[in-house]
Amino acid sequence: MMADISKVALLDLVPVSIRGDPQVQAAAAALDQELKAVTAAIPSTLLISRIDELPESVLDLLAWQFHVDFYEPASLDLAKKRVLVKQSIAWHRRKGTPSVVEEMVQAILDNAIVEEWPEYGGDPYYFRVVKIGGELVDTEAYVLLKKAIDTVKNTRSWLEGISLLRQIDSRIYFGVLQSTHTKVDIFPSAFRMPDISSSLYCGGLIHVHKSEVIPCQTGQAVS
Repeated sequence: MMADISKVALLDLVPVSIRGDPQVQAAAAALDQELKAVTAAIPSTLLISRIDELPESVLDLLAWQFHVDFYEPASLDLAKKRVLVKQSIAWHRRKGTPSVVEEMVQAILDNAIVEEWPEYGGDPYYFRVVKIGGELVDTEAYVLLKKAIDTVKNTRSWLEGISLLRQIDSRIYFGVLQSTHTKVDIFPSAFRMPDISSSLYCGGLIHVHKSEVIPCQTGQAVS
């Protein structure tokens, strides 16, 4: 059965023939504390496999050792530092490819898509980084982002622009009002004229006369 090295005492490793000697016991006890301190420090020698556990001061040293060109100790939080150091070796092997630019931008902010000039009708040898997500940050972060892109992009390629994508969650409320009413028109009482009947009489007159001329002896005519 294997023993936990952190719990093993030096005296347990001493041969039985001398284990009972007081001087041997005193020497083993004196060395135990030093040996336990060395044992406790063993995990510190494991760097790559323990990046997610290393303190920030060690990460800064590893960034220098691994040549993380776009590493800015004062501008990045601890989680982003871990990602950059962890991916540094792999990114150095693939420098100059769009995928590295995407992964690096995602490490600093969130999400990113690299579009080469034929994809959006740009000028030859240009590219742009679009749909960058994450929280809104200050201008220094975008200066760092531009510097980071320049360190991993293809030398003949030129960054044309950076486009951000921000999604705002909100609620839209709709209100509906239904109104029902009845219209009643009240008019004054209608006044009706009484029925009136009458007779109509019509009269006519015809005057007919005849004129005759009778001669007189005096030579005058009498009518």
